[in-house]
Amino acid sequence: MHYKITDFGAVTSDTMQTEAIQKAIDTCFLQGGGTVEIPAGVFRTGSIRLRSHVTLLLKSGAILEGSPNPEDYMAFHHDPIEPIDLSATSHLNCYLNPYSRWHNSLIRAINAEDIAIIGEDGAYIDGVNCYDPQGEENYRGPHLITIQNCANVTLIGYTARRSANWAHAIFHTRNIVARNLKVFGGHDGFDVRTCDDITIENCEFITGDDAIAGFDNCGVSIRNCYIESSRSAFRFGGTDVTIEQCLCKAPARFGFRLQLTDDEKRRGIEATSACPHNTRDVFLYYCDFRAAIRKTPGNILIRNCVFEQIDELFHMNFNRERWCENRPLTSIKFENCTITGVCSPSLIVGGEDEPITFELENMRIQAKPGHEDIPLLKAEHYKKISLKNVALENFAHPTILAKKEGEICADPPLEVLELAP
Repeated sequence: MHYKITDFGAVTSDTMQTEAIQKAIDTCFLQGGGTVEIPAGVFRTGSIRLRSHVTLLLKSGAILEGSPNPEDYMAFHHDPIEPIDLSATSHLNCYLNPYSRWHNSLIRAINAEDIAIIGEDGAYIDGVNCYDPQGEENYRGPHLITIQNCANVTLIGYTARRSANWAHAIFHTRNIVARNLKVFGGHDGFDVRTCDDITIENCEFITGDDAIAGFDNCGVSIRNCYIESSRSAFRFGGTDVTIEQCLCKAPARFGFRLQLTDDEKRRGIEATSACPHNTRDVFLYYCDFRAAIRKTPGNILIRNCVFEQIDELFHMNFNRERWCENRPLTSIKFENCTITGVCSPSLIVGGEDEPITFELENMRIQAKPGHEDIPLLKAEHYKKISLKNVALENFAHPTILAKKEGEICADPPLEVLELAP
């Protein structure tokens, strides 16, 4: 079955069209599923709920534009078709409670299966940088798309822009395919947590925060993506993760918005020159308190990628930084990659009981001018560090600083110095 939101009363207008759009989705769902079409034009809406067996299709020229009022994203609390029990999670903090204000979004899916959001060329989902003084850091508003406890999710073709928080916030979901997406501005581009079987390919993430983030994920394939991030290209943790054929460049076009003034945040300004635009890390290992990690994190492979003007290749500071206090990463390998503009050594601090194996093979690493004296990496709590065919450029005295705890193999040889306490 095919339904158009205009047949349910939706019009291109400055007024809210939430009710008409939701009615089209609900009718499609109650009739067994199908496609809900958003035609060309600007349709302003608060939060809408996507339901099982429904595809939301944005035609070329369609713009689903979020409300600038954060109070317009609470409708799912009073859903008559698939009610949710708010009392069951009321004792949890905002990050753990899936129905808290922090989880609000323009499009939501909860306990759904076989859902899709598909955009034709020139289709946009716009979060308008909705300002929420009650939100994270006292300014972040709703996410653009939140998917919770779902299965068989397809996201294809649309452009996400000006997300007031994360563009994609996906939790406890399996079988996710994201293809040919573009994310411009806002905050994180694509966040997954406690998810299985994830494919992200042929996407562009030009973000004001982390590009791809999350942890406790199993079976992840990220390939052929273009990234500009003003924080970390990959702020990630998981098991059986492959990242390949990606290009990451800095500085990023969109800066990290925290440094905006309160007035600039209220007005939805994207970024200014005062906002950081550098990419701090290629890969920052991430494991915080918000989920019990199900499998030993490891078997992460990053291969055939180019990283231009990135500050640091790898960063893991287990149990010494707030967002890295859950379970340590046990193995990661970079293979056939180039990174330029390095101005900070890779930091490898693994778990004392589960030390890390860190491998570099067929790599080209170039130090940033003015930072020739930095060591290549600093390490402790490692099982093995292996460097094979690593070409180092613009390093005055390339060295490894490490505690004498595990095995270090470098071919060609590299000077290893004792890391001071």
